[in-house]
Amino acid sequence: MRTHSFPNPGDGVIVTGAARGIGAATVANLVRAGIHVIAADSNSEMLGETLKQIDPSGALTVAVHADVTSESECKKIADVAASKGVRIKGLVNNAAVGAFNMSVEKTSYDQWQRIISINLTSIYLMSKYALPLIRQAGGGAVINISSIHAFATSTGVAPYAAAKGGVLALTRTMALDLAPDNIRVISIHPGATNTPMLQEHAQREGKSLAELGFPTSDNAIGRIAEPEEVADVISFALSKGASFITGSSITPDGGILAKF
Repeated sequence: MRTHSFPNPGDGVIVTGAARGIGAATVANLVRAGIHVIAADSNSEMLGETLKQIDPSGALTVAVHADVTSESECKKIADVAASKGVRIKGLVNNAAVGAFNMSVEKTSYDQWQRIISINLTSIYLMSKYALPLIRQAGGGAVINISSIHAFATSTGVAPYAAAKGGVLALTRTMALDLAPDNIRVISIHPGATNTPMLQEHAQREGKSLAELGFPTSDNAIGRIAEPEEVADVISFALSKGASFITGSSITPDGGILAKF
């Protein structure tokens, strides 16, 4: 597994939710490493702007406008990757949406379906169509972005916590199923991260991140991470350095779970 389960310069990796936040930072890391990135997002304008900043020549990136809750569009992402003419050695399932002030009783059926679809079902769909490419390449890695809410959660995030817990369980069974193919599967469980998703929540609440209980001091336990800090963990999980890690979770949470 050590010599087959990670991308090298010149190989390709698919990243969903690539237009901003953790996804954009992950694309930047991969491009710096000389890896081709098939970058997918539902916001085509923002995705284009992001990729232009990261890869002005477009030599190492291709943008795919797609809704990862749609099976046909997930297949489209994989088809674009297949047409790239490089070995596809990785998939980063990063696309996500937040849920705030949503208990079971306050969450409509449509809201529940949307949050589960984006945060969990999309991982099934993207993996279904990307895995044949990774298998054809001799192996690689699938990185599923979950959350600390899979382990310890809070009020008002019922559909989000349910989806992120599902990502953890799905990761474990995928790792067992795919080990014979030299495909590693790892879940990443970030704590609070300074992404547009969190910033928009603060704006809706009319509060600062500190007022919402998210410390920003560098030495605070459970402080807010910058997207690049989580992207660095994703890069490690994809790399040769993590070739003995599969079916496991990595938790860059600033120490917050130590309190639970």
